[in-house]
Amino acid sequence: MTRIMSKDLIKASATAIFQKMSDALANNDAEGAASAMEEFTAQVCEQIENEFEQYENIADMAVLQSRGLRTLTSEETQWYEKFIDAAKKDVKQAITDLTDGMPVTIIDRVLEDMQKAHPLLGVLNIQNAAGATKLVMNAVQMASKFGSWGAIGSGIANELTGKIKTVDVTTAKYTAYFIIPKDFVKFNFSFAPVWVDQYIRLVLSESVAFGLEKGFVAGDGKGQPIGLAFDVSKNEDGVYTEKEAAVLDDWSKYNDLIADSLLKDANGDFRQISKVTIVVNPIDYVKKIRPAQFCLTNAGVVNIIDNRFPTETVQSVFVEEGTAKLGLPENYFAAINGGQSGTIEYSDEAQFLDDARVYTTRVYAQGRPVDNTSWINLDISKLEAPAFPVFVTNNKDGE
Repeated sequence: MTRIMSKDLIKASATAIFQKMSDALANNDAEGAASAMEEFTAQVCEQIENEFEQYENIADMAVLQSRGLRTLTSEETQWYEKFIDAAKKDVKQAITDLTDGMPVTIIDRVLEDMQKAHPLLGVLNIQNAAGATKLVMNAVQMASKFGSWGAIGSGIANELTGKIKTVDVTTAKYTAYFIIPKDFVKFNFSFAPVWVDQYIRLVLSESVAFGLEKGFVAGDGKGQPIGLAFDVSKNEDGVYTEKEAAVLDDWSKYNDLIADSLLKDANGDFRQISKVTIVVNPIDYVKKIRPAQFCLTNAGVVNIIDNRFPTETVQSVFVEEGTAKLGLPENYFAAINGGQSGTIEYSDEAQFLDDARVYTTRVYAQGRPVDNTSWINLDISKLEAPAFPVFVTNNKDGE
């Protein structure tokens, strides 16, 4: 019987596997990094092989789309045919000769898949630069700056110009690695490009998502994004540091933290906010956040957090346990440029992998808070889960 591996299972294991790969790379352990990549791609290969065996005779595209496949454009089909032909040849030069970059529509779909599968990337203000090298970011809200009674002087224009920032999308480059086992090439690359597309999108979306989420949460700005709760007002040789953490040890202080830290922009102008987002480690979510969202009282189940202020909760393994990031997701500006990259290259960094071939592709991205008042660090190490009160409903003595 054909066993179909759940995509949710693959997604759940991807984070742990890519964390192992990241740790190995940080320690210059190329073998450990390659081993982690092999572990993940083996899962994806198994899924694709099993699904191909089950669905290879089905021509109904609606059924195939339910399994994650999609109709390819003529440009995508041609590119995949060239890539398949090059991958079948056991020589590096075949890939080197594949000079055409991956079509931007494939990169677009990778980004869409990534944002759907990763909650944090889904809530942030991420723009697809679509080949542009620079994008304009409004540093602060400007509604109060555009009106003026009397003569319009150059001072207003200068002030507005100074508040508009141009973000260079190419200053941070993320290299995504992916492995194609040779047996997978020989057997599976004989089938239609739509299945190869599914494999590459699954692997790249997880690989790129890992790098982006890590950068958006903890990046110091040096060749990488600036993290959510980093101080963007100053840097030393391009390196930014995290803000000092505010202590949240009781939910009764929650509204004051929001009012004091998030209700004014960097100009000191009030802004109306209807919801905030708190990003926490999965362990803290289970121990500290979840119990406060489902607190049992005599009035029933109460969400203590939302009752204080509407809050969206997002989990990220890149947030350290005992800490949290609180802020406005629309005020974290990120741009991803796949159109300027997308070239698949043969990698020599894992030459000891005799049964697999390693490839890389580059994605350029940048991200930063729009100002210094959009996100704050929280110390939640002493935050206790609300105690569940016990109610006596049937007392024998009638009391």
